[in-house]
Amino acid sequence: MGAFTYPRSEPGSSGHQDLVEALNGITQTLKQETAGLSEDIVSYRPAEGEWSIKDTVGHLCDNAHSLHERLFVMIKQEEPFLPSWDQDEKFRERKPENALFNDLINEFSVQRAETVNMLADLVHWNWARQGRHEERGRLSIRQLVEIALEHEPAHIEQIRQLQAQAAG
Repeated sequence: MGAFTYPRSEPGSSGHQDLVEALNGITQTLKQETAGLSEDIVSYRPAEGEWSIKDTVGHLCDNAHSLHERLFVMIKQEEPFLPSWDQDEKFRERKPENALFNDLINEFSVQRAETVNMLADLVHWNWARQGRHEERGRLSIRQLVEIALEHEPAHIEQIRQLQAQAAG
């Protein structure tokens, strides 16, 4: 008979605070990268049909809302269905070009704070709770957060590049 070891090694049974802190850190990075940008810079599009900084932040808001909704149902339900969402449809509905840029930053910040607070209260083994994603299959809470932590920094980099292009 094998000896029980601690901490256990199955997904979600060890620390998660690093993920919560990283998710929370995206807000600060986004604010730092966009502080003081003019309307011309946040609205700049490198080519027809490409996203501006404002568009990218609008997408991050949509993504933050979707992440929160998915995590919430995963915490509350047993293996819920997680429908995919059409980012282009959300983009057309949102019309970020018509929004005030600071409103988008604030929206992202508020939504992310709610998500971080919700995740900070999870006990370790709940990070292994799963949902059934329409496109990706079974995902744990931990995996969903890790996906966000891959996706969002890519958009922060996109914002940096757009800022450099708009200024240069």
